[in-house]
Amino acid sequence: MQNLISSLSRRTFLKLGAMTSAAGVAGTASASAAAAKTNPKGSGKISFWHHYTSDGERAGFAKVVDAFKVKSPAITLDITTVTNDDWMTKYIAATAAKSGPDTLMVTAARFKDMRKIGGLKDITAQVKNWPAKDGVSTTIGAFTERGKSYGVPWFTFIDWMYYRKDLFDAAGITKPPATLEEFRQTAIALTNPSKNQYGFAMRGGSGGGGFIPKMIHAWNGPFINPRTLLRQVKFETVRDAVSFWVNLSVKDKAVVPTVTSDGFAQIMANFQTGKAAMVMHHTGSFVQVAGYFKYGTQVETAAMPAGAGASTGFTSPLAHGIFASTKNPDAGFEWISYMGEAPAQVTFLKETGYFPTAASASEDAYVGATPQYKVALKAIGVYDTEYTFPGYTNWVSNTCLPEFQKALTGSQTAEKAARNIYDELGRVCTAASKALLSK
Repeated sequence: MQNLISSLSRRTFLKLGAMTSAAGVAGTASASAAAAKTNPKGSGKISFWHHYTSDGERAGFAKVVDAFKVKSPAITLDITTVTNDDWMTKYIAATAAKSGPDTLMVTAARFKDMRKIGGLKDITAQVKNWPAKDGVSTTIGAFTERGKSYGVPWFTFIDWMYYRKDLFDAAGITKPPATLEEFRQTAIALTNPSKNQYGFAMRGGSGGGGFIPKMIHAWNGPFINPRTLLRQVKFETVRDAVSFWVNLSVKDKAVVPTVTSDGFAQIMANFQTGKAAMVMHHTGSFVQVAGYFKYGTQVETAAMPAGAGASTGFTSPLAHGIFASTKNPDAGFEWISYMGEAPAQVTFLKETGYFPTAASASEDAYVGATPQYKVALKAIGVYDTEYTFPGYTNWVSNTCLPEFQKALTGSQTAEKAARNIYDELGRVCTAASKALLSK
């Protein structure tokens, strides 16, 4: 669905590999023929905000930074970690003060809100003069508005599930669940509180609000009209989706009991220690999980289970942008465009598992030699792209998560949580639609 939720076909994705060498040659030739249109070299100190928190992410990113220092020794990087929980608050404050980082991350889900707030610089001219731009042609649109570009794609989040194959084998379960009901039954079957083992490590703490739109989407299919931005889902559907997710913990007791305080670090620790047989995340934790278990015998990857309307899995690209008030845009673009090209993306892929956006990086031999990535490649043709519209991130963080948590703790019913989530979605969509019509 255009501008809001869409599928990137596997054929389109894989076809990019054939473009790679030609794009590189054409880019070089074009740069030689029109030297006046190349981007100027940068120098000096620039700052960068990111939200990497795991050891694997930090180690992989450090290798990218080290390689950039060799390629661009005239540029010095000042790198700051800003957690996902604090990201929008700090971004809003920095934009208001006109004193933010020179460069920063931009997720597809946050893009519309970040644009509306006004802290992103238009980099259309720099992108046009960038020789490697064709390599990210299928994802750069996620960071484009009214023909203007605001981000250089870095990697794509591809949702998937990890499951303990050894525990499945011991329980006589021969395949991962394909539907949400199969997922529920599998989680119940693998739960044994006497052994401190539960079927699923649910994320009900930091970041857990993001699973509510996944559930609603799985029950309904697209729940926002892409043309008007108005809500297109009935309350009863939202109620059923939220109730299913809540009841995995409250009624089925198939979830690690610490769910309301479990963010990313906690769900992965629950999986690592054997408290949970399944966990949902994305390809960015692939290498981390390899540090816990052996792929093929102890652990495997699987597609996210599907509901009646769609899969629960999304793809969502992440880019790097330049802050509107930067005093050093040339160095800023040199840095973010470096991360938009294959060498940096392959390095990060091998260290973390984050799936690249550069065509040649996605065709790297490492991907083909890793059987688990078949799940990700297939998912590209099945999953929809994560939602992005003004107010979306605020709704997820400040309505979906707290309402979900209150239902988990029993301080309100799942139906009441669903009603509050549904009503606030309506208000957010109405405001977004009015803003759209006023443009």
